[in-house]
Amino acid sequence: MKKQYRNILILVCILAVALIFELIYYHWFLGYKEPIRQVSLIVYGSDASRWENLKQGAELAAQDLNAEVTLITMSSENDAKEQISLIRREIANGADALLIAACDSVMIGAFLEKHPIRVPYAFVETGPDRQEGAHLYAADDAEMAETLLATIAANEKSWIKAAVIADHVERKSVKNRLDTILNSDIQYADEVVTWEKNEQEKDTKSQFFLQRKLTEEAVDVVIALDNSSMGELLDATVNLNKDIKIYGIADSAKSVYYLDNGLIKSLIFQDEFSAGYLALQDILQQEKRSGRQNRNEQKSVRFEKVNHNNMYDDKYQKLIFPHVR
Repeated sequence: MKKQYRNILILVCILAVALIFELIYYHWFLGYKEPIRQVSLIVYGSDASRWENLKQGAELAAQDLNAEVTLITMSSENDAKEQISLIRREIANGADALLIAACDSVMIGAFLEKHPIRVPYAFVETGPDRQEGAHLYAADDAEMAETLLATIAANEKSWIKAAVIADHVERKSVKNRLDTILNSDIQYADEVVTWEKNEQEKDTKSQFFLQRKLTEEAVDVVIALDNSSMGELLDATVNLNKDIKIYGIADSAKSVYYLDNGLIKSLIFQDEFSAGYLALQDILQQEKRSGRQNRNEQKSVRFEKVNHNNMYDDKYQKLIFPHVR
């Protein structure tokens, strides 16, 4: 009897141990899921649709890396204090990584130098003035500016007068483009003027400033160097009876609409989808790499040139019409 009881007890113990191992297996190997990493994409401006391509690229990379992307917009274009507060807020709320389009390169750079971010991060579209500790994913600003000037030179008469909008230069990307244009050897106009607000005009709304410039100074071509200036120029132009031609570096829905409409003659735009994809891959795989020196370099993405005649070509459609991807 004792032997039979002992055998039953041994069998019960074996079954209990087997059950425990089975529960551990199901919990750790089948039931366990890594927590989803939260990535905050912090940009400037209040127009979320303007960043759709960038967001879609980041989201595609996130699908393979167990992550979610949240787009964080600002209420303004250039308020560095607001963007810094958003960076701090997202980190405090538990963001695992950040993608940042700097609204003010000097101010954001100074903040990061004084208050290093303890989570992985990278810059997209435009970065800080001193780019230490993180990659920038963007097209080459000088090459885009040179391509824009070559396009104007090929399309327009040599005797034209051109105006270059010098606004939002607190972003390094815009300043680089402006410097390239002002120092270029490409002969694209007989006369070039710079439209820049003076000290008394700095608080004037850009749309009204540009309306006054368009009314007071006769020009044949106006050049906008980013989405912000392009949007303000279009708002200033649509209600004026002015025969001007617009060229620029932009890819917003508004700029694409007026390219189709014919007011804009040609656009240069960078592949923000690829920028978002590569940047998110970078920051979420940082911990898996070794030897990560030189994390202050720019990772260039391609850029394209479109006009009214080729904007519906297959190679451009997904880049300038992100909502139909």
